[in-house]
Amino acid sequence: MKALCVYVDGGKGHYVPARAVSEELISFGVDTRLVEFFDYLRIRWIGWINKKYWRTMLKMPNLEKKLSRFNDSGSNGMELAVKFALRHFSQRLKNNLMEFHPDFVFATHPYASTILAEMFSALDINIPVYYFATDVFSAPVASICPKLQKFYIATEEGAEAVRRMGQNPDTIEICPFPLQKSVAEGSVISKSEARKTLGLDESLFTLQLNLGGEGIGSLALLENIIKEKLPVQVVIIGGLSEESKKHIENIATHCEGRTVVYVRGFVSNVNEYLSASDIIAGRAGINTIVEAIYAHRPFLITELVYTVIPSAAYLEKYHVGWNCENDVRKQMEIVRKYAENPSLLDEMETSFRNVPIRYSARELAELVISDSIEYIKRFN
Repeated sequence: MKALCVYVDGGKGHYVPARAVSEELISFGVDTRLVEFFDYLRIRWIGWINKKYWRTMLKMPNLEKKLSRFNDSGSNGMELAVKFALRHFSQRLKNNLMEFHPDFVFATHPYASTILAEMFSALDINIPVYYFATDVFSAPVASICPKLQKFYIATEEGAEAVRRMGQNPDTIEICPFPLQKSVAEGSVISKSEARKTLGLDESLFTLQLNLGGEGIGSLALLENIIKEKLPVQVVIIGGLSEESKKHIENIATHCEGRTVVYVRGFVSNVNEYLSASDIIAGRAGINTIVEAIYAHRPFLITELVYTVIPSAAYLEKYHVGWNCENDVRKQMEIVRKYAENPSLLDEMETSFRNVPIRYSARELAELVISDSIEYIKRFN
């Protein structure tokens, strides 16, 4: 059996689940290729524009919400994209399939899932497309597609949202969330042990400020912690550029008292940083939020982009985090409260155990294989 796992390079949110599932498919003996959508169709210039646009929007979250809400108000944009792809890239797609003809496609971005599914249908190519909704708690309108074989999503709330948006209920399936290996297979260690391993103060309240794969986010909370000299160590991770690192390190030079800042940037040992933290804070990236819930670490939302607004409601529904979007005063109240009395975090354990999300890239891969075998039996 052959598989094509397709993501879009617009941050780690779509790449990490695609890689996690592709690794498991390979472990099951499936001949699997992990490809970036725009690279696959050899239109990297469009991918560059898409990534540039997204990075710009991350720097202007208020404008991003307005534009994304407008773009998400209908499917006409995706219809035009499908027509454009059929007109200009049909032969490239056929050439790719001659070189490597998958039995199925697993996609983690609407551009890939919707456009490929529609192209396959229009060109009479019998390859099923399976979509995993990385937004988990909802999905963009562009992901709604009658040609999808399956629409996988990891929460009941997300499944209900896409049903209301018009996705065929027969295609929707609640599935496990595909955690990256460094989290799923990381050893379970105590906070003090993790802090010792990472060179942190073992006894100091620890806030992880996660700036995401793009390394773009507000530093207002950090600046206020430093200003108020809170007894907190702030560990900053994310895809930071050298310029960003230097900027944050310059801010950190103003630390006084027991306030300490560690700028770690991109890290591969995510599980150890989760274990070391008392609270995770930052922009509400889905992977980061789900990983925090998995590790039983509350998430403090400091910023929200449009596609993950439902994540804020989910955190508050299950009492495993706080939505303090653009409200530094509230953010500081929460950090101060728990830094002064960390034992209050123990009261959230029951809430974490009640979150009904399953986690397993392996189980999702098994599900895709099973569905693909059934499809082949029926249609080939």
